[in-house]
Amino acid sequence: MEKCVGGNFSKTKMIELLLTYKYWIIIPLSVIEGPIVTVVAGFLATLGVFNPFVVYLVMITGDVVGDGIAYSFGYFGKRFLRYFKITDEKLEKAKIYFQENHKKAILASKVVYGLGTTGLITAGVLRVPYKRFFKTCILISAVQSLVLLAIGILFGNAYVVIGKYLDYYAAGGSVIALTVLLFVFIRKYKIAKKISS
Repeated sequence: MEKCVGGNFSKTKMIELLLTYKYWIIIPLSVIEGPIVTVVAGFLATLGVFNPFVVYLVMITGDVVGDGIAYSFGYFGKRFLRYFKITDEKLEKAKIYFQENHKKAILASKVVYGLGTTGLITAGVLRVPYKRFFKTCILISAVQSLVLLAIGILFGNAYVVIGKYLDYYAAGGSVIALTVLLFVFIRKYKIAKKISS
């Protein structure tokens, strides 16, 4: 039996769990390892282990449950943020972004590797209206789960390679997001410097 490496389930262990517990294990796994679980479950659907429509609905549910947990932590756990060096000043800046672009902020939180849970927690801290947060998360989860399930159904036998490329995609998305943020920051800094001169 393979061990969890770095807190992540090995792909073999994940398949063992899915084959043994079927639908009962998909929701907890979708909260922990959503994208690759969706791909693997899509592949197993082609083998007749799962119904792809049920998997799709369960994956959306699991994803939204995970988003709700992160949101709730931010909503009710604000007093713990000081341990993560999140100041009121930083929250105020994030609040402006969430108010102006809540859909983009939540989308980035769900698809950019490394930003995920932090962005969803921030939405809770900033008291983004839950109904608006929930609707946005469902929409994003529905599209994301559909794409990943289709990948699993069409190319699922290559799940190990897909898992590796999902990691590359996530890392690449993070690098692009950080580059854009750095560019915007430098540009605003230069403009502010010109104005003050």
